[in-house]
Amino acid sequence: MSDKFELVSLAGRGRAELIRMLLIASDTSFIDHRITLKQWTEYRRKEFLPDDTKLPLLRINGFYGKTKSEEQEIEKIISDIEYLHQNLTPVIRAALSKNFLQKKEAWNEYKERSLQPILERLTARLENKTFFVGNKISLADFAVAEILSRFISCFESNFIHSYQILKSHMASIERLPSLQRYVSDRPSSSY
Repeated sequence: MSDKFELVSLAGRGRAELIRMLLIASDTSFIDHRITLKQWTEYRRKEFLPDDTKLPLLRINGFYGKTKSEEQEIEKIISDIEYLHQNLTPVIRAALSKNFLQKKEAWNEYKERSLQPILERLTARLENKTFFVGNKISLADFAVAEILSRFISCFESNFIHSYQILKSHMASIERLPSLQRYVSDRPSSSY
């Protein structure tokens, strides 16, 4: 696989045009893959993408596994992360309302119903391994580290203590030389 970005979109400008402009303006090399709706259906099937995957799609090759099997494993983990995002809305609403009690109640319910089952599954996937998929860092590693870091920073720092494997993994991702400064300097956020 190429280590280039691949932008997959319909033949028109649409939402993909902004991404194209940003990549071009930043002098970032990318593959501009413009397709028809019929080709999109075939592409999703060939790439084992979920049926609800929408265009435009920006793929960062080099972080998506070496084989189709690894891509599928990464997609499973990304689906778990998406599940966490979808169920987080009540917690974010409570955080934005600045109602501490409501935020705490929403978080505790979210933690029990949504977060803990996913963390158990992620722990089982990572056990005795350095990376979630294969022998190289992937999108899955970044996605899990980011969401855990955000939850620790924005909602509660104690939940991670029951998941030492995930906590250590998150710390190793955040210590990558290319990310370390960004992680330490990024602005705080309530969600």
